[in-house]
Amino acid sequence: MSQREVSIRMYNVGFGDCFLVTIPTDDGDRRILFDCGSMAKGNKSIEEVAGQVIGDLGASPKIDVVVCTHRHRDHVSGFAKPGWSDVDVTEVWMPWTENPEDAEATRIRDGQTRLATALARDLTLRLNAAGLADPEKAQLDADFSLVENAQLNESAMETLHSGFKRREKAKRRFLPETASSGDLVTRFTTEALPGVVIHVLGPSRDEEIIRDIDPPAGKSYMQLSDAQESGAGDGIPEPFSSDWWAEGMSPFVLSEDDKKKIRSFSEGFTSPVAAALDAAINGTSLMLVLQIGDLHLLFPGDAQWGTWNAVLRTPKWKNLLRRVRFYKIGHHGSHNATPIEFVEDAIDTSLNVIAMASTRAFGSWKVPLPELLTQLASKNAIIARSDRPTDAPAPAFTVADDVIEARLSL
Repeated sequence: MSQREVSIRMYNVGFGDCFLVTIPTDDGDRRILFDCGSMAKGNKSIEEVAGQVIGDLGASPKIDVVVCTHRHRDHVSGFAKPGWSDVDVTEVWMPWTENPEDAEATRIRDGQTRLATALARDLTLRLNAAGLADPEKAQLDADFSLVENAQLNESAMETLHSGFKRREKAKRRFLPETASSGDLVTRFTTEALPGVVIHVLGPSRDEEIIRDIDPPAGKSYMQLSDAQESGAGDGIPEPFSSDWWAEGMSPFVLSEDDKKKIRSFSEGFTSPVAAALDAAINGTSLMLVLQIGDLHLLFPGDAQWGTWNAVLRTPKWKNLLRRVRFYKIGHHGSHNATPIEFVEDAIDTSLNVIAMASTRAFGSWKVPLPELLTQLASKNAIIARSDRPTDAPAPAFTVADDVIEARLSL
């Protein structure tokens, strides 16, 4: 690789993320791996992709920084696969919500885990029920995929917290870190990445921001999620209203008809709750800008509206976004990432931004949104999609072995 080019490799994991960034320095190349996971495979299984990444590192595999943007399965499941114990890793970065010594982080994680477990149990019972109509089964399967994505992913997270060749010797950072003064550290450097300045734009420490998931009207390329469009929740009785009463029975005894009636009231709850849980974990996603000289690379993970809105309302960060020359398209090109304001006001058309979307069709999810890709292209962005590698325009991208690579001059 040229000594004056940064390489960004996007692996086709299907529905998930896996990006390997290589940065030239005076002391040799430095590598950053952003995520390695999938919840619906591409042409290869996630185990094969993980092996491919490790193989691409050479005979003595080393990664200077592994970034876990958040703990969703489609971003971390690859770390449960064999081979990582042979990889020398200097630092591992995770969102502050993964810090095992942070009481607030533990509270958030435990609450999300309990909800995911309860939803999985409920969905399993409902999927095993007799007489499911095809549309209902399809919706329950989609809900189960969301819940499965949100579950613990224990083996993968164990690798990230205490695995790799250095095991406990690899430095773990939970971002944004807190300085001794109590202030959040939103800009730092590390010996692991000489010449690189890291800007931490998210996640916020404000729980209201990280769970602010859907953009208001006029702020996104699709206003309502599938759960909202479905009308889920219509007809559910008001709490404590007479609709909940079981008439003509002795106390504490429910007839089968009563049980069926009560069960029917819960129908429609699961989809929006599963979607909200999925989005809440996305809200904890790391949103980073890597500054290498004048080159700025934006990796927002699956950051949702709350994080984006906080960034766009902060002048120094919005000015930083105006310098971005590479954009990892947020959340696989979904409706609740990549706000209109970022595309319209922050992207500099003179930079010919390189944009990469790790995505594929999955169920009824509308990803990547055509309106989003069209507007990015109108800002002179050059776009590659992992699910359509042959469409990646040359010479901005090269394609080999199901990997799309971009190289940006320093």
